[in-house]
Amino acid sequence: GSFGPQDEDVFLMPDITTFSVFPPSAMVICNLYRQGKPWEYDPRSTLIRTLDKIKEQFNFTFKSAFEIEFYLVKDKKPFDDARCFDPSAYYTNPIIPEIAKTIREIGIEPLRVIKEYGPGQYELDILHKEALRSADEVVIFKEVAKQISKKYGVEANFMPKPFNKLAGSGLHLNISAWKDNQNVFYNSNDKYGLSELAYSFIAGLLEHAKALTAIASPTINSYKRLVPGSWAPTKITYGYNNKSAMIRIPTPYPGSSHLDRRIEYRVPDPSTNPYLLLTAVIEAGIDGIERGLRPSEPINENAYYRKDVEDIPRNLREALNELKKDNRLIERIGRPIIEEFIKVKTAEVEEYESLVTDWEYEVYKHL
Repeated sequence: GSFGPQDEDVFLMPDITTFSVFPPSAMVICNLYRQGKPWEYDPRSTLIRTLDKIKEQFNFTFKSAFEIEFYLVKDKKPFDDARCFDPSAYYTNPIIPEIAKTIREIGIEPLRVIKEYGPGQYELDILHKEALRSADEVVIFKEVAKQISKKYGVEANFMPKPFNKLAGSGLHLNISAWKDNQNVFYNSNDKYGLSELAYSFIAGLLEHAKALTAIASPTINSYKRLVPGSWAPTKITYGYNNKSAMIRIPTPYPGSSHLDRRIEYRVPDPSTNPYLLLTAVIEAGIDGIERGLRPSEPINENAYYRKDVEDIPRNLREALNELKKDNRLIERIGRPIIEEFIKVKTAEVEEYESLVTDWEYEVYKHL
């Protein structure tokens, strides 16, 4: 990339539709421009370019919704002891109600707030929106959650795996494609309610699964979440309502319509960039549609110990190596931004691999 002191400035161009006020602060999301054009290293501009391209080519728009999991942490420990389904978490903890109230006031529509499995862990599901707005709302939500938590002397923690032996935090992505106000992922005659387009989209995600993992789970810590038995995916497969699969076809809500038919990509965690993630997922899925790919039969059983199914990458270095090899996906997203991403993340891996941890010292100090 070209980031030296001799290079031209990059300018922030505000998107006024994202302006949000949450006293005492306000924020607006910007696109990056250089020489009067969207900067090729800007993830948000990259997503806009992909959405415009797909709209022109197929007349498709995409709707997406994120399930944001996070911990409330105080003094490096979970803020409360409430576990999953414990109603006390909602009326003894003032932080979550204030976060929910604030995001409603700035136009983000929470579908529900859930007490997650870990103590101090919560999930907020946002109502599906157009893809760009959906990504914006993840960015805005994280900022709101951090600021409100800070008022109470608490940290809103979005690490994928902040604690040993406690549940990790994901950022599941639900996505569907639309044309002329119709959900083109839906087919009432299919066993699972999906169209041929949806199956080809799934096949594209499976085809590029290893490379996608680097973007969806882009930190060292990410891979401590992606382990068997954790309800996070480890296998390159899809299934109907199968939470051990990389891609889940969710069970429709009671009384829901075809408008809710979607697929859920379960690899992402909150450390991902939502703009780059959506770009990569859409490009991989559209590649499956353009090539007429078709997935094998879904796996509707526990996939963790299926030896006949390939694993997703087990660490960040492995995932980055897979991304480097996936030239088709790189070209679709944009080579400059992906090469820069790989360079930055490889430096992160190398820094981590050179550190001597407390665990190593305690285990090996007597050698």
